[in-house]
Amino acid sequence: MTTRAGLITSVTLLLFVALVAASALAQTNDSVAAACDAKVKAPDYSLPEWPEKAEVKVFIVAADFNPEQIAAILTPLRNWSAVAEATGSQVTFVYSGPTAEHQDCLNCLTIMRGKVHDNQKHAAELQATVNQGEQTILYARLVIDRVIPNLTALTNAVAHELGHNFGLRDCFECRAGTTVMGLIRSSDGLTGPTRCDVAQVRRVYDHVRIYSAEVKRRKPQQVAKIVPVDEGEEPVDDDTPIVVKKP
Repeated sequence: MTTRAGLITSVTLLLFVALVAASALAQTNDSVAAACDAKVKAPDYSLPEWPEKAEVKVFIVAADFNPEQIAAILTPLRNWSAVAEATGSQVTFVYSGPTAEHQDCLNCLTIMRGKVHDNQKHAAELQATVNQGEQTILYARLVIDRVIPNLTALTNAVAHELGHNFGLRDCFECRAGTTVMGLIRSSDGLTGPTRCDVAQVRRVYDHVRIYSAEVKRRKPQQVAKIVPVDEGEEPVDDDTPIVVKKP
């Protein structure tokens, strides 16, 4: 028979174990963040991001991708969703099926082919719509130029562009393999965020929480605008896996 004292002791022990685990996790997070120096192993951040706890509905324009390409796109979506808790964003991507055209609904992301600005240098871009004067993404389009037919390059490009969905900037000077926000040639086949990417996104959402009260106090703006968040990867010709067919 369990005594009252025994129950209190058990509860106390469980609370102690939970506190120790939480402390260890915090120390681990701090050590990872400290090791991820911006512009060396991790990208800077200051771009718009999805609201905390958003379940982003992802649509893929059916006419633009074959089944193998869609599978290549879904991989980085799953990988970014898998770190939703670790990043503190709790943002997940849910594939909502094919579509005939872009879907500009709240918390919707459409992945599509299209002409990317200066496609001689850039392969993909994120176009995010936000309210004037705010940072929170309302809906977005991930535009991939047709110069990316290679499945590996497609996966890398989507993984990179999803990083911009969390406010991360390009980090072409970062060490290879430390971030998905580098060049395609220096991403070492990364299909999702690294530990340093997770640490940086955690910083982003720490700031989101700090300023959320201030944003709520401001009068909501009704005028939305499209923000060209990123001009995409800027691969070096002789290193990029992108294959451009000659006419």
